[in-house]
Order: sequence, then structure tokens, then C-alpha cells
Amino acid sequence: ILTIFLLHSSALIFRLLCISFHIFLLFHLLLLSVSSQFEAFCRSFIITGNRVKTDCTETAHTSCVACEGGTHMDKPSGLKQCTHCTICDLSFGLKENRTCTSTLDTVCKPEDGFYCVDVAAGSCMAAHKHRQCQPGEYISQTGTAFRDTECSDCSNGTFSDGTLKFCRPHRPCESLNLKLIRPGNATTDAQCEEQDQDNVVPIIIGCLLTILVIGIVIVIVIYVKRKTLCPKREYLLNLSSVFLKNFFFFKKNFILKVLNFKKYNDDANL
Repeated sequence: ILTIFLLHSSALIFRLLCISFHIFLLFHLLLLSVSSQFEAFCRSFIITGNRVKTDCTETAHTSCVACEGGTHMDKPSGLKQCTHCTICDLSFGLKENRTCTSTLDTVCKPEDGFYCVDVAAGSCMAAHKHRQCQPGEYISQTGTAFRDTECSDCSNGTFSDGTLKFCRPHRPCESLNLKLIRPGNATTDAQCEEQDQDNVVPIIIGCLLTILVIGIVIVIVIYVKRKTLCPKREYLLNLSSVFLKNFFFFKKNFILKVLNFKKYNDDANL
């Protein structure tokens, strides 16, 4: 009988312990739920751009104050300190795209001539300088705030100093009736100069004088033939001979003076 009593007592005690554990567990869950609801209730009185000054209690609501200058709070939070505004560092090639407020952080963007290489939360965190094309290359793709500049080599017969968006063809000196001084390459244009006209002038003058002399001789010969019966034929022939000698002497001296004048000008230019 004693054994049976002890067995029943043990079973009863075990049941009581199980019931007590379940009651404790339910009470703990209830406290967690109430605490969570209480915390949510307290946070409902916190707005963006503010921080907690004093926490919420059973008898008082949460006390908040606005974020100070240079800080922000972009969502309701139980934090007692606002977050510092991001600074757009010029040394990283950044500048402000949107100024920081009490509710929104600063948004940075690349400086002119830079492109972004690290983006976080819609703001550029770091930027690199655009590539500079070298002489002999042209800008095939202009750099943007999020893309670097692309360069390509100039093809044969064209050139670029590295700042052009397309390579320019070399200057055609021969087609322009100019003298080629230095051929062009991938970095520089061809150099031309005016053709030397000084040697052409004496040649033209000599040709004109020669034609004139030939014409005079022909006229004299025709005139003499028509006057074959004239007693002054010998006199006219002598006269024409003297005239031609003097004319050729004049022509020779004239050409020498022109050439000497050209040489003097060339020496003066040097």
C-alpha cells in the first residue's frame, strides 16, 4: 500500500511541475509580447530627423529632440544619437549632389573630369580621374560620371594631339600646289610652304625676249628681201646686224641683273 501511495504521489508532483512550467512559459511569452508592443508604442512617437532624449515609460511618452546641424536620422529609431552627415571628400574627386538635412544624408557625385568607382545608397563614395588620351590617339568614347574615357589609335594618313574626338587627315600639300616641308605622322600634321616663284621670273622674261628677237629678225629679213633692188640693201643689213648685237647684249645684262637681284634678296632673307 505504501508503495502504491508513493507512486501516485510522484505522478501528481510531476504533473504539478509540468503545469507550473507551462504557466511560466506562457507568462514569459506574454511579457515579451507586451514588451514588444510597448516598445513599438514608444517608437510610434519618434519621427525622422529626431533622436530620443528620454525613453518611454509606463507613465510617460518618449521624449525626442531634433538632430543637430551636421547630423541626421533618416528613419524612426530608439537611438539617442543622430548619425553624422557624410562629407564629400575633394581628395577622392567628389562634390555634393544633395546637401545633408536632418532627415536625409548627403549625396555625393564625381567632380568634373572624374567618374564614380564606388556607389553606396545612391551616393558616390570614391571617384577616379578620367583617362587622358595620348598624342596619336583620339577620344572614341567621352567619359561620364560613371564611365571612364575610351581612346583609340589614329589610322594611317591621320593625326591627333590627344584632345580630338576624331583624327584629322594630313594636309595635302601637292593638291594645294604647295611644297611639302615635313610629312605628317600620327601626332602632327604635314607642313607645307609656298612654291619658290623667284626662278620662274627670269625664265619667263628670257622667253619673251627671245620671241621678240625672233620676230624682229623675221621682219628685217622679209623687209630686206622685198628691197633687194634697193641700193641701201647693204646698209640695212649692217644696221640689222648692229641692232641684233646690241639687243643680245642688252638681254644678257638684263638677265644677269635679275639674277643678281634675286641673289641679293635671298641673302637678305637669310
